[in-house]
Amino acid sequence: MKHLLTIGLVLLLLVGCSNRELSTEPDYDGLISFIMKNQKKESVELYAACEQALPKSIEKGELEDYQKIIKIYNKNTDVFSKAMTLGFLSSVSTEDPVLKDSIFNAVKKAEIMIKSEAFLTSAREYYQERNFTEDELNDRLTAYRAMISDGYAQLLIERHQLTEALNVYEDIIADYQDTEILLNYGKALNKMNRYEASLIACIEALKMTPGSLDAKSEILNTAELLGYSKAEVNTMIDETIFVGRNLLRQNFLADQLNIPMPEFEIEGIDSTTITHEKFKNKILIVSFFATWCPPCLEELPHMNEVYHQYINDDDVEIIVVSTDRDKYLVPPFIRKNGYDFPVYYADGLNKAFGVKGIPTLFVIDKQGMIRYKKVGYSEGEEFGKIMSWYIDEIKAAEDV
Repeated sequence: MKHLLTIGLVLLLLVGCSNRELSTEPDYDGLISFIMKNQKKESVELYAACEQALPKSIEKGELEDYQKIIKIYNKNTDVFSKAMTLGFLSSVSTEDPVLKDSIFNAVKKAEIMIKSEAFLTSAREYYQERNFTEDELNDRLTAYRAMISDGYAQLLIERHQLTEALNVYEDIIADYQDTEILLNYGKALNKMNRYEASLIACIEALKMTPGSLDAKSEILNTAELLGYSKAEVNTMIDETIFVGRNLLRQNFLADQLNIPMPEFEIEGIDSTTITHEKFKNKILIVSFFATWCPPCLEELPHMNEVYHQYINDDDVEIIVVSTDRDKYLVPPFIRKNGYDFPVYYADGLNKAFGVKGIPTLFVIDKQGMIRYKKVGYSEGEEFGKIMSWYIDEIKAAEDV
């Protein structure tokens, strides 16, 4: 069966949106009507409608609808899509105790599914169709499993099953760590009065994302519980940020590429046309986004700041490229947000660059070689510093 990944777009807030465009917001009553009429005919469309309707039924408090939909959706044999859909129900809020129990059972089921061989096989089929390498697949699935397990652990905490939640977190961080998961782990440790272990987790979170205000706040709160003075806590935070930035800089710059930039000719939202020839002897940043992509919406304001930072630097050019199919959405989106960087339509350029998720940006040197690639946006990351690291490194190499 063809794979679905409708609700799976949600999880790409840490790793970038997949190359799939969201359609117009579906009408809830229309979804329910379609599902009920077609429930006996197994199809991609039926399960796609279920994936969209399940979280909506929870948000609306429609218990009866939820129970009908989940019964139908459980027949879906696509293990990858099913695990993703059920797993991310943990992010949907409700006060209904029966729906809360239903969500818990669905997420618990997903937690079991993501550890199965069937999940791996199903996911491999999906991503091989999209030309993912084995390493890219493994990285993506490790992140997916971690985020679903994180949601499950949070539900365990809500049910005061703290020991079980900590066991889940320890399994997660053995294979995968990111700022949000480390902070959630630290908060769980705090609930069990394990303040020293919590402080260590929060310090590691800040080290990974030195701009994270949440990490700084958790360090401050936990350190005070341990009796540290404010001066000691501030020193602790400053030292962690210093170490974290140095580690990040090393990691970002270590992933250097040496790939020719593809030739291109693209049209801007102002109807002007540019080609790759325009950027000879320039350091070029090409950033791919879409108006419907949540992490893109987080990143773009920072890209606008970077654009203004380098607007008078004759060596640096920045272009932002929309992958939206509905081009008419782009100009009003740019105007509404007050962005000043030049914006163009991809028209296949994303495929030429090998983009597999957005936001993705490339940094190209003056010889037209792609030197760096950055995928995704994480809340709290110091985007401007990262861009300056890339640009400064290329400039330094050319000055040698």
